[in-house]
Amino acid sequence: MSAVASTDTQVQVIKPMSTGDLGITRFTIEHFPGDALGIPTATPRMNWTYSRPVPDGSQIHVNITRRVPGGRSRTQETYLPADSNVLVPWQFEPLVSREEVFATVQIVSAAHHPLSAVSEVLHFEAGLFEEFDHIADFVGPSWPECETDHRRLPLVRTEVELDGKPVRARLYLSALGLVEAEVNGRKVGNDALIPGWTDYNNRVECWTYDVTETLEAGANALGFWLGDGWYRGRLGFDGGYANFYGGRIGVFAQLEVEYADGHETRVYSNAWDRKWKVAPGPIICSDMCEGERYDAREEMEGWSMPGFDDSDWKPVAEVPYDPARIENPVTSPVRGHELHAPKSITKYGVNDDGKTVWLVDFGQNCSQRIRLHMRGLRSGERVTLHHAEVLEPDGSLATRTLRRGQQCDVYVSNGVDAWWEPRFAMHGFRYATIEGLPDELTADDMECRVYHSVMERAGEFFCSNELLNKLHSNVVWSMRSNFVSIPTDCPQRDERLGWTGDICLFAPTAAYLYDTQGFLGSWLRDVRNEQIKWGTVPFYVPFVPLGGWAHPKAISTWGDSAVNVPWVLYMDSGDPQVLADSYDLVCGWIDEVSGYLSEDGVWDRRPDYILGQLGDWLDPTAPPDDPTQAMTEKELVATAFFARSCAQAARIAQILGHADDAERFAALRDHVTAGYIARFTNLDGTMTSDTQCAYALSIAFGLLDGEPVRRIKAGNRLAELVRESGGKVSTGFAGTPFVLPALSATGHDQEAYDLLLSTQCPSWLYQVKMGATTTWERWDSMREDGSLNPGGMTSFNHYALGSVAEWLHSHVGGLEAIEPGWKRFRVSPRVYAALDHAGTSHITPYGKAAVSWMTAAGKLDLEVTVPVGASAVVDLPDHEPVELGAGTHHLTMAL
Repeated sequence: MSAVASTDTQVQVIKPMSTGDLGITRFTIEHFPGDALGIPTATPRMNWTYSRPVPDGSQIHVNITRRVPGGRSRTQETYLPADSNVLVPWQFEPLVSREEVFATVQIVSAAHHPLSAVSEVLHFEAGLFEEFDHIADFVGPSWPECETDHRRLPLVRTEVELDGKPVRARLYLSALGLVEAEVNGRKVGNDALIPGWTDYNNRVECWTYDVTETLEAGANALGFWLGDGWYRGRLGFDGGYANFYGGRIGVFAQLEVEYADGHETRVYSNAWDRKWKVAPGPIICSDMCEGERYDAREEMEGWSMPGFDDSDWKPVAEVPYDPARIENPVTSPVRGHELHAPKSITKYGVNDDGKTVWLVDFGQNCSQRIRLHMRGLRSGERVTLHHAEVLEPDGSLATRTLRRGQQCDVYVSNGVDAWWEPRFAMHGFRYATIEGLPDELTADDMECRVYHSVMERAGEFFCSNELLNKLHSNVVWSMRSNFVSIPTDCPQRDERLGWTGDICLFAPTAAYLYDTQGFLGSWLRDVRNEQIKWGTVPFYVPFVPLGGWAHPKAISTWGDSAVNVPWVLYMDSGDPQVLADSYDLVCGWIDEVSGYLSEDGVWDRRPDYILGQLGDWLDPTAPPDDPTQAMTEKELVATAFFARSCAQAARIAQILGHADDAERFAALRDHVTAGYIARFTNLDGTMTSDTQCAYALSIAFGLLDGEPVRRIKAGNRLAELVRESGGKVSTGFAGTPFVLPALSATGHDQEAYDLLLSTQCPSWLYQVKMGATTTWERWDSMREDGSLNPGGMTSFNHYALGSVAEWLHSHVGGLEAIEPGWKRFRVSPRVYAALDHAGTSHITPYGKAAVSWMTAAGKLDLEVTVPVGASAVVDLPDHEPVELGAGTHHLTMAL
């Protein structure tokens, strides 16, 4: 139902949820986007969405066909109320390892007569649940290797004799290091950097692949490329840390084949049957940051095909690893996505051999790799590729900011034309130089493929200002570039670590733009593991001791990710399981920091390491060589963030039924808030730190909600500071996500838009004006003259400052969740004269929620889409709220 709430508001339902028939538009389990192999739970919850409202009394007919390998299929069914369609509990007996399910759902009447077509079939399959299911061993090189760096990478192979053509075949694959599998000469799957980066001391993921079609009756061969990856590759800055998890790499491969008559063949990687062999491969060395060196003269044609002569290969050696630590993934793998064609190819110079050095601009900075056609080369000739985000003023690649991570790939030819792409390195770049090719370089000679973890796009935004559209695009690209197995800070230099502060600030934006439930849920498991190990939430996860950061200490904002990230995931999904899974992590952080507070509740104890609290990190007034020198008191920032964490923890405890904890955390929140007000606010409404950051945190975190006069004064002072700055941003990492929401919350949309639309440095649109295609680490990573910030730390692909997109979604587009899982959401665009239209959408658990608006002739035309199962309230200034149910609604209001 739609209700007209005031005489100047006209509301019309212009169409139902779909112009087609009633039906199921999406059917999934847990937080997987569709069909899924190797799921980690025996009782997967089900989700589906409706094309339009279902009749009262309708039911859902759930039908599944399930089968364990070697057994018979059996069909089961049940009927459920249609009004519950998100995270519906599993209705049947639990799955067992390897069991596969084909499921459908259908809307039926109370008498079980069909009201819709049957949904598309959803196929999912259980992984290996039990420790004893992991029979294979990790196996790898059996020769002495260099202790660190520049190690030639091995190939592992075996041959398998099959009794017949399989009807079902699964390859369970993992590695200590990285692995890429081939069966009978064909690559298995489309994934990259398998098994991904986890805290290998506690867990490694095992991926499931369907290899039925690649196997034949008779002789077959399995081949595996192995790489150092995160396991033993050099990690991090200040020279990095090699062999952190171990010095030996190995593959875990378990092939299970079923024939038409039901009998099976199983093959396990091992060092005892002498059927698994290893030899040095053509990858001379590979480092995730430094790049890959490949010598095609070392290739062995047909090595992953049956019948290959491996008589000079060595038997593999076992690499010990506890099988209890092997897990089924809850997330999706890294995979190649779209291609970038060169925007320009220019002759940059000539190398020492007299060959042309080509400069290629791919038009977009991101995580990607070049696949290059190596043609016309003589044996022994080499081609070198260098990659960088930006150019120096003289047109050369800007490599100083890469530090150790020089992103250099080298290919040595065997005299045969070939296409080549690195396997176990990843690069963050827009520009590349290519040297060593004998002929002209054309766009047909290369492909440049984007890589990141597989996630479903969930959020969109558009408006009439093309600079804002470009800003939003830049935020999306920075997120994609840094969501590569874990949420990293940057994809290009010698760092690429899972900094907890960055994702703490960016999580709401990330969860709106993409479905991050599995991705961040997996990472949170490692946050908890590291918390147990180190007694605190480290600066980054997985944690590697590096330089001055070698001994983790509790620091504000970074550690608060332990509470904020689970809370954000819960608000987006409505899934209390993410809170339950993270509850020990949440409590551990709250209990730890409560011990660091002064008697008045202020967190003013300095962490015992070189930088202390990071505060409003990268405040634009900080000198290039010291990003900690912020205008806002670090104790203020720390106390504000901890007060918010206490408030979130109290709500989490209440939701999970931990009443005592909820009461304790709420009391702690009140104590910390009182101390914050007494220590950092003045009676005249000013604050001891008279900064945009201080006022923004106070307002956005609700710390002044019990002091309405001070809240009004704080909002007014924040707006005044924005005007005094000439509309320039004056916040670093900690304050930036909250300055625009705080202005809007206190009635200062004008000043919020002034900040947003400024093109003067520091500002978001300054970066866009300077040609950025991603968001930067520093407001002035590039100066007006095109020179780079002189600090030793700068990046052109960080997502933290892109957290402004949350305000674009909630206030410019006008879409914001009120209840967990978007069961109820607010439509409240802040119309501004400089924009004549805007819109945004988000895929909620119930389907797409969307709003678009335009202004003309003194009126606001608003279109709102509400998915079935959710409701919305249109809440605009100077208008009574309007309640909306499922459907697409058109509203016209006077401005």
